[in-house]
Amino acid sequence: MVLQPLRAGDPKRIGGFRLDGRLGQGAMGVVYLGYRSTRPVAVKVVRPQLAEDEYFRRRFALELEAIRRVGGFHTAALVAADPHAVTPWIATQYIHAPSLLELLDQHGAVSEVGAWWLAAGLADALMHIHSVRLLHRDLKPANVLVAADGVRVIDFGISHVNGGTGLTTASAALGTLAYMAPEQAKDSRRASEAADVYSLGATLVHAATGHVPFYAEMPVQRTLDLEPDLTGLPTALVDLVTRTLSYDVEDRPTAQSVLEEAMGRLLDSGVPMDAQAYPPLPEVFLADVLQHQAEPVRAPAPEPLPDIEPDDVPQAETDAVPHPRPMVITPVAEPEPEGTPDRWAARWRSRIEDRRGDYGG
Repeated sequence: MVLQPLRAGDPKRIGGFRLDGRLGQGAMGVVYLGYRSTRPVAVKVVRPQLAEDEYFRRRFALELEAIRRVGGFHTAALVAADPHAVTPWIATQYIHAPSLLELLDQHGAVSEVGAWWLAAGLADALMHIHSVRLLHRDLKPANVLVAADGVRVIDFGISHVNGGTGLTTASAALGTLAYMAPEQAKDSRRASEAADVYSLGATLVHAATGHVPFYAEMPVQRTLDLEPDLTGLPTALVDLVTRTLSYDVEDRPTAQSVLEEAMGRLLDSGVPMDAQAYPPLPEVFLADVLQHQAEPVRAPAPEPLPDIEPDDVPQAETDAVPHPRPMVITPVAEPEPEGTPDRWAARWRSRIEDRRGDYGG
């Protein structure tokens, strides 16, 4: 991800974070690289013209709730946020890793074993997301970061609390058509855990073939029972992918089932599972991932001590409007893995049998 310089109208600090450049932008806002200490964060700020729209404020608050629920193991951990500010913002851990889409665009399809590794990581992430009663609803290569220690699922901008009252309507097909389940294209309120699994299957097709499974420009095209384009898909993946892309919801496997099958394939292939093992990706993919990991994020220049000019402070930072104190969440460190690869594999097979109860799948 290329860091772009700040533009003329961009804030230079927000929520106590000094902004050092632009990481990207989307329909809802701009994402900046920020610092409050030496650790970088990604600060997502709602566009000023949308900040006055109550619908977008509620949607932004739901995104914050989703990030808070999921935590930091499978995604970027929440650092701080102020959804009530004049310009709402969210700061999350900055993960210095390329997206799966970037890697596919630069290097083409992954290997068969690499696809199984992605399937295991994405299924594990979905199980965790679903375990906290969330649906992602926009799983795709652009929303998957590939790091040496596993994948991270990002962008919960259109996530939904499963069983809760959402902000979508039947006329709103939220998501990305090439990876969207047909029932979600018909009615966003019908999105379910099975729809996320469908998107996982579509993401695997893109990863293993280098092309999307469907070519659609309008939601109505995705509501039809169309055969996906599986050209170039390794034979070993056809059965799993075909089941995940089943038109009928009840015919799709659960994320738990996908994880079990993917881990079985990886273990049978002799893929090392210890914490220090590199992911089984093609050399060009792995080189790109490790290069991102090795290159430090551009450190901020020493900050001047004089008072900040008023123009440098976004409206959300002024004292004119009182706001609740920003939410601060300190991520809990994950325990280090134990044991040798063989013992790890044995533990994993045992863990898989008990996992369904842990995740409610």
